[in-house]
Amino acid sequence: MISHLRVSISKAEEAKDFLRKNSFLNESFLPIKEESSVLWPLNCGKVEFEGEIVECEGLRQIKKPRDYRSKLSSNIAGFAPRSFDIFGKIAIIRLVDDLINNEKEIAGALLESHTNIKTVCVDLGVGGEYRVRNLRIIGGKDSFISIHKENGMKFEADISKVYFSPRLATERERVSSLVGEDEFVLDAFSGVAPFSISLAKRGCKILALDSNPEAKKWALINFTANKLSKDIYDYYTTKFEEYNFGNNMFNRIVMNNPTNSLPYLEKALSLLMVGGWIHFYHISPKDDSFNIEECLGSGYECVKKREVHPYSPLLSLFAFDIKRF
Repeated sequence: MISHLRVSISKAEEAKDFLRKNSFLNESFLPIKEESSVLWPLNCGKVEFEGEIVECEGLRQIKKPRDYRSKLSSNIAGFAPRSFDIFGKIAIIRLVDDLINNEKEIAGALLESHTNIKTVCVDLGVGGEYRVRNLRIIGGKDSFISIHKENGMKFEADISKVYFSPRLATERERVSSLVGEDEFVLDAFSGVAPFSISLAKRGCKILALDSNPEAKKWALINFTANKLSKDIYDYYTTKFEEYNFGNNMFNRIVMNNPTNSLPYLEKALSLLMVGGWIHFYHISPKDDSFNIEECLGSGYECVKKREVHPYSPLLSLFAFDIKRF
């Protein structure tokens, strides 16, 4: 029997981050999922976080992490990145220049260590008009198309032509857990529609926008694949700032364009109903020098700020939950 912290599903990731940051999380055991809550295993009997401490038998962690670097020669393993993104059967990895000559060995180690991976790409950075990753295949199957599964949904895309972040799966689940049925939601930078589909699954009506024509192609495929009626969504290939919203106002707006959302925040605020929410994603300094409140007018408040994941040594991707009162 060990101590667990029981929290609601909406607080699960926040609790995990808190416990891990303060060394309270017992990594030898797995979390226990209940219908509306999660039990995080503790290595202590009390923590300062909203929730309930319960004693129960722990679910022991029996899987050992697969570290592909163990298959690399010692002079490479120490410099090879530990983490990488996975989109379906495609691994996306970033390499420092010194490792370019060893990319085939690194790809081979990944393919051997993770049998679910069929293609390995090196990420050369995001750029171009539609801000997509510049990818080059360095091992496995010669294809950028795959199907990514998360939270009971599936998203197919050609990741050389559209941008998709697998690391936002928890964030998409968090936001979808907050919505009420029949909300009217604007997905301002929709991509292949992972946020839109997550929210439509919860009964929301969706207006999705993206300027990349390739994104709409895959988004429509994904709406159909996830069995969503055409009556509950509209998708337009257009820039957010050029779309004519008419008299439309929204219960909720998702602004997932972390490198360039700030110029459009003022317009988004004007489209929000009283009592509505904006989920605003922005890459900003880890030292809290960026203050979102300075960008909000009277009647708006940032109720919650959450670090989604690190972006660089000094920057992180943050989620800001903004409410109109």
